[in-house]
Amino acid sequence: MLADKKQLYRKLLSPKFFMENEPLEFSPQRFVYDILIYDGDLEQELGALLIERGELNNKQLEQIAREKETIHACNKPDKIMKLLLKKFEVISGAALIEKALEYEDEVIPKVVERLMRNNHDTFIENAIKLLEKSQKDYSPQLIERFEEIQSPYVRSLVCLVIGLRAEAEVIPWMMDRYLEMKKIDTEESCEQGPLLALYEFRERLYSS
Repeated sequence: MLADKKQLYRKLLSPKFFMENEPLEFSPQRFVYDILIYDGDLEQELGALLIERGELNNKQLEQIAREKETIHACNKPDKIMKLLLKKFEVISGAALIEKALEYEDEVIPKVVERLMRNNHDTFIENAIKLLEKSQKDYSPQLIERFEEIQSPYVRSLVCLVIGLRAEAEVIPWMMDRYLEMKKIDTEESCEQGPLLALYEFRERLYSS
């Protein structure tokens, strides 16, 4: 039965659909998606490369050291939530995500709650990374509360997370979100989030 349903959902992801709906080569969603699917920790690797090449001056290195010290000393979920609003250097930002994941059960429900009404760029970026890297799949909660998300752009990025974590039964829902967001005329290309999620479903669930 489950296999039959999975094949039924596959029909929505037809070659014709993908030929007629190609993602933009450059979009905010594509940039975030590429970071999320990178096999490794892109920010850590980029930071290490910058240090190795001597492209960070002493002031920047001192700043990173202070930021890391602040992050490592943080041991309360509420304080971590405040740090998720702050803009850190690339290497420090990666350390913050690792620290937040140590308190996943306490932090991520708060992150989901704040995503409903938050439009703070740094927080959104950190929240999406956390949800993608979390041990638990938060897709059911994100889908259930999707209509509560006030920002169309945040909705678009949440679709990326769902596409990376959810199972095949979510495909019809995601297709509806794509068609819905195609009607939204914004500079943020909101339809790109659910579209890339549909491409991810095809790659992750039907590529073999």
